[in-house]
Amino acid sequence: MVPKGEPGLPDDPDQARDLAMYQPVVDIPTFLIEHWFKSVCPSWSALDSPTNPYRQLTGNLWQTSDSVFYALQAISAASLVERLPHVMKDTARSAPRNAFQAIGKELEVFHNGPQTGFPTELLLSLFCMSSSMCWLEARQLGQQSVREARRVLRRMNSHMLDSSSQEQLNFFNGCLVYEEMLRSVVSEDDIDFKHMLSWPEPTAQRPLLPTVSHPWSGVSSDILRLFGKAIALCRRSRNRWRLNGGTSYRILQGAVRDIEAATKVEESLLSVIVPPPPERPQPPQTVDSAQALYHLSEAYRLCALLQLYETFPDLSIKRNPALEDASVSVIWQSWTSPQALHVVNNVLGKVPPGSLSCIQPLLCLCAGSGLRYEDDSKLPLRSGNDKHLPNTNFNTLPLPVSGATEPDFPLSGPGMSEHAVKISQARRLIMDRLDQLEICLPPKPIGVAKQLVRAVWSAYDEEIGLPRRTHWLDVMSTTGLHSLFG
Repeated sequence: MVPKGEPGLPDDPDQARDLAMYQPVVDIPTFLIEHWFKSVCPSWSALDSPTNPYRQLTGNLWQTSDSVFYALQAISAASLVERLPHVMKDTARSAPRNAFQAIGKELEVFHNGPQTGFPTELLLSLFCMSSSMCWLEARQLGQQSVREARRVLRRMNSHMLDSSSQEQLNFFNGCLVYEEMLRSVVSEDDIDFKHMLSWPEPTAQRPLLPTVSHPWSGVSSDILRLFGKAIALCRRSRNRWRLNGGTSYRILQGAVRDIEAATKVEESLLSVIVPPPPERPQPPQTVDSAQALYHLSEAYRLCALLQLYETFPDLSIKRNPALEDASVSVIWQSWTSPQALHVVNNVLGKVPPGSLSCIQPLLCLCAGSGLRYEDDSKLPLRSGNDKHLPNTNFNTLPLPVSGATEPDFPLSGPGMSEHAVKISQARRLIMDRLDQLEICLPPKPIGVAKQLVRAVWSAYDEEIGLPRRTHWLDVMSTTGLHSLFG
C-alpha cells in the first residue's frame, strides 16, 4: 500500500477516487486487434511482411466484417491466454463463439445465395479459427473449419475469376494444403484421411514447383503436399498393422498397395531439387530469412523421406541392395539414423529458433523420430582417430550434403559408442529447440510435442537389444498425444 502524501498522489480520498475514474481503460477488442497485427501475424505467418496477404486483407476488412473482427480477437486471445489467464480467460471463451456465429451466417449466405464476389472474409476467418483452436486446447484440431474452407474453395475453383480474385484463390488454396498437411499427422477422420491420400502425383503437365514459396507457410505447397501424403501413407500402414490382430490376404494386399504408393511419393521427393537461396534476395526477404527458408524447405523434403524409410524398410533396400538380408536394426543404423542425424545437425541446426518458427515444431518431431539408440550403443569406442561413423550407405542417397560436415561432438565417457554419442547430442538439440519454440509460440501444442518426443524416445530405449521395433506413430496413437504441430 502506498502511504498518504506519496508524491503524485492526492491526500484527499475523494480526489483520489475522482482521479481513478479518469484513468484510461483498455478496450479489450481494440487491444486484441492491435495485438494481432503487432505480434500474432508475425509469428503465425512464416513470411510476414507488409505484402503478406493475411496482413493486407485483415487490415482492409476487420472494421467491416463481423467474422474477421471476431476471428482476429479469438486468435489473439488464444495466443495470450496462457500468459494472461486472468485477463484473457473469459474473452478466450467468448470470442470463438462470436466468430463461429458470424462465420455460420456467412456460410449460409455463401451456400444458399447468389455468388456476388470472392468470399475473402469467410476464408480469412475460417483459417484463423482452424489453426488457433489448439492454442486453447491442445487436442482441438479445428477440423470442421478446414472442411468448410475446403468446400468453399472447391466451389470457387470452378468459377471464372478476375485476376485479383484468382490471386486470392491461389493463396487460400495454398493455405488449405498447409492446414491439411498438418492434419495428415494427427487426424483420425476417414474423410480427411482419404482426401490427403488422394492428392495427385506430379506429372509432366503439372510439374513440381519447389521454388514457389507460399506467403503463409513459407515452404512450397508442392513440397508440403508430398510431405502430407507421405505421412498419411505411413499412418495408414501403421494403423493396418496395429489394428489387425493377425495377418490375412486382405491385409497383405493392402500392405503391397501402401509400398507401391510410398515408392511413387519417394521418387517424387527424390526428384525435387530445392534451389539454394539467392545471394541478393528480393525485399522483403533478407539473406538470413532466405537461407532459413532454404534449409526448412529441404528439411520438409528430407523428413518426408525419413518417414517413408522408417515405415517401409523395403524402400531402403531398394536404394541400397546390400541391405537385402540385413535385420531391421541394421537397416535403421545403416540407413535411417544417418539421415535423421543429417536433418538435425546439418539442416535444422543451421536455422535459428526465431526464424520461420511456426513451421519448425513438426520438423523437430519428425527428425527426432529417427533418433534411436542401436544394439551396439553400449560398446566401447573404436580405437584410432576416426571420430565419425562411416556413412557410405547414406551417401548413396541423392541428398544435398556437399560441403556439410557433422559437428565434432564431445565424447561423453567410456563405454559409449560413437553412434550413441551422436544420437544423444542430436536429441539434446531437438529438445533445446522445442524449449525455445515453446517461448516464442503458443505453448500448448509445443508442450504436447515435447511430451510425445520423450515418450517415443523412452519406447525406443526400452527396446535396445530386443527384436521388436516400435514406430513413433504407434506411440502417438496409444498415448493420445495429438495436436497441430505447426
